[in-house]
Amino acid sequence: MGGLMVYLVVAFAWMVGGVIGGATGIGAIMVAMPVMTTVLSPGEAVLVACLTGLYGSTHLSVAYRKLCSWKDIRELVIGGIPGCFLGVLVLRVASMQTLQLMVCAILVCFIIMQFFRKTASYRLPDSMIIGIIAGIICGFVSGSVAMVGAPLGIYALLKNWNPDRARGNMSIFYTFTGITSVISQALAGLYTVSLVPVALAGMAGCCIGQTAGVRLGRRINQQLFYRLVLIFLSVAAVMLFVRAMGE
Repeated sequence: MGGLMVYLVVAFAWMVGGVIGGATGIGAIMVAMPVMTTVLSPGEAVLVACLTGLYGSTHLSVAYRKLCSWKDIRELVIGGIPGCFLGVLVLRVASMQTLQLMVCAILVCFIIMQFFRKTASYRLPDSMIIGIIAGIICGFVSGSVAMVGAPLGIYALLKNWNPDRARGNMSIFYTFTGITSVISQALAGLYTVSLVPVALAGMAGCCIGQTAGVRLGRRINQQLFYRLVLIFLSVAAVMLFVRAMGE
């Protein structure tokens, strides 16, 4: 790993992902990840995504903090913290192909539900157990493949959060899972010094992209927001499947 091309590609990946993440609160890592894997190994891409994603989530949480409802994400955080540690344990022993296919399966199931069961009109009941389970799943995905936006996007849609509420809740939750994932990965000895400058390049691109994306997000209506989230989830499923099959 190294070279100017690596830094440029990673910065570009996060600049594009940052625009999408800043506008919708979801999608930054899902967009950046497949681009980063053209110059990084899957394992390195996950670790760089966690470091850069932590910066990105902190930036978004500051921008959207007033839109967050602690009541909405309380159970998610409770489940998300142990889920992150579980995800890191699996990251150390499972192949990236297995993890990618797991997330891909989650996305495909939800997309199929959208077309055949009209779940867009269905609302998850307010339940502590459901929230904790969802948090564990999100934390697991964050710690293992960094794409926490995928399961969290599904949860946000099933809770029927409006765009502002979703951006606020998801950005704060991203911060919790990001911090926990990075700490647990560091304790597991997965980081190397060479990853730091690459992550810094990603942070620079993310800063530029999210600054533009946050301004764009304030002008997006609810219907467009919903369509964008579904598009992100669909694209993420295809990209994950292609990457997994190519390994």
